Amino acid sequence: MLTNVFFVILIKMVKRYLILITMLAFFIASSAVEAKLLPQAKKSGKAGIRYSGPSVSVKLRKDRQALNVYFSGVQNASSISYTLSYQTNGKDEGAGGSIDPSGTYSLSRELLFGTCSSGVCRYHTGITNAKFEVVMNLNSGKKITKRFRIRV
Repeated sequence: MLTNVFFVILIKMVKRYLILITMLAFFIASSAVEAKLLPQAKKSGKAGIRYSGPSVSVKLRKDRQALNVYFSGVQNASSISYTLSYQTNGKDEGAGGSIDPSGTYSLSRELLFGTCSSGVCRYHTGITNAKFEVVMNLNSGKKITKRFRIRV
């Protein structure tokens, strides 16, 4: 009687291990994925899509008193303009400018949260609702607007 119970338990364990091994084998076999290149990627020798238009990267300066803006791919734009706007102590403030993209690939700008005159800078405090907007007119005629919300 005891041997019959032992064999029943042994058979159940073997079934569980077989199921587990079968599932593991199925998982390993199905994880092999085959990727195919599109015909246009085969012709160029490059897989994936590359964006060659202008791009903008915005970072707050470490002391949080200025915004560093990095532009790249600007040779594909006919004009680029930017605006920084914010409020300080309930008063609207801001800075803006434009870029002549001819003959260059990348450049940067530093926009202060404050004003400078004769080498003396006065930084604003209590800055709220800071926003940065870039408008890029591409050589193709397309217009791209990018907006950033800045937390100072």
